[in-house]
Amino acid sequence: MPLWEHLAELGQRLKRVIIVFVIVFFIMWMPAPDLSSGNLLSILTSFFFTGEYNPFAYWLFMQTLHPMLQDLNKTGRITIAIIPSDVFNPLAAVMYASLYLAFLVVFPYIVYEIWLYVQPALYPHEERAVKKYLWVALLLFYAGNFFGIYVIYPALFRFVVGLGNILRLQQIFNIASVVGTWISVAFWTGVVFQTPIVVAILSELCLLNPWSVASYRPLIYAVALILIAVVTPDVTLVSTFLTFIPFAVLFEVGLVWSRRIVRKCPDVKPPRG
Repeated sequence: MPLWEHLAELGQRLKRVIIVFVIVFFIMWMPAPDLSSGNLLSILTSFFFTGEYNPFAYWLFMQTLHPMLQDLNKTGRITIAIIPSDVFNPLAAVMYASLYLAFLVVFPYIVYEIWLYVQPALYPHEERAVKKYLWVALLLFYAGNFFGIYVIYPALFRFVVGLGNILRLQQIFNIASVVGTWISVAFWTGVVFQTPIVVAILSELCLLNPWSVASYRPLIYAVALILIAVVTPDVTLVSTFLTFIPFAVLFEVGLVWSRRIVRKCPDVKPPRG
């Protein structure tokens, strides 16, 4: 197709993605259900009876934060307060949470539209390589998000709170910063979890020699550690090392799998001796 038709097709696909994203984004602003009653009808009608408005995205975010806050506050030694600290920070917090959670919901559809757009330009072996790992990549991205939300973020939060308690500081946090850090940790952990997929696809295309890559392991780990430190949101390096550990594990898994994949590549051979 000529360039103009390529751009027109891209525009149509982007329009569909934006429409779906906007619909999900507005759903994230709907009132959250009241689960305390345990009755389905009460849950569905809770907003209309109570008149309380709690955006669904913010409610989902707080489901991951509340248990940790309650656990820390019940010790009696630590009292944590989350405040706006700025006029627009409550709005920013809900906006951040709604945007990211809508992105997580729509992400498979985004990948689907991108795939349909680039598929005609791929050679058969490239298409097979991508299709083979596409759904695995999606699962790993969500697994990385869950790992970031339920492992890295709580560890980082507890470390910061514990340090503040040692220094006898008031534990007061900015809500926009809390949500922004949560999103940053979740997203970049999801990206790091794509490591074995990148290794596998390059191996399927015979563009990666796992034995040569393994010989540069110290350099790769050093560069990866620096890059993770750049994109992670804290200066304590807690999230950096907690993100680097799964990267190293997944990288090694990718190399092991790569050695099996490249058996079909005539120009990729293990070193002799």
